[in-house]
Amino acid sequence: MIKEQAKVIGRHGRWIEIQMQRQSACNHCELNQGCGTGAIGRLLGHRSKPLMIESSFDLEPGDRIILGMPDSSFLKASLLIYGLPLFSLLLSAIVGQWLFEASEIKVLVMTVVGFGGGFLVSARLARKNFASQFDPRILEINSEPTGEI
Repeated sequence: MIKEQAKVIGRHGRWIEIQMQRQSACNHCELNQGCGTGAIGRLLGHRSKPLMIESSFDLEPGDRIILGMPDSSFLKASLLIYGLPLFSLLLSAIVGQWLFEASEIKVLVMTVVGFGGGFLVSARLARKNFASQFDPRILEINSEPTGEI
């Protein structure tokens, strides 16, 4: 189970607005200065992004919660978001090379179209079939303020 701490910052009916702090492992790593991920983290900063989730709990702004998402849902989401477009890119490149042996520009165009099509298909599949699996669930509620996230 993947868990993340969040703070409730607003309530709108059954929906709550939460704030999570972006975390980077490189802040704690001894290779902080030489790591590419650490450089990207320093460039983007540690801003937090609000997120709206549905909740049946009586939560108020300031409450701390722990969200969870099953590992299998995270794996499915990763494969859907990254795997399907990459697979469609490779497949369209192979088919394009087979169809248009002499024309590299046609192969390139077909590859780009295949990649874009893979993103569109993965977005539709995610919305239709998997949207409820990717929703985080509230695992724990702590109403006492414990400092900033």
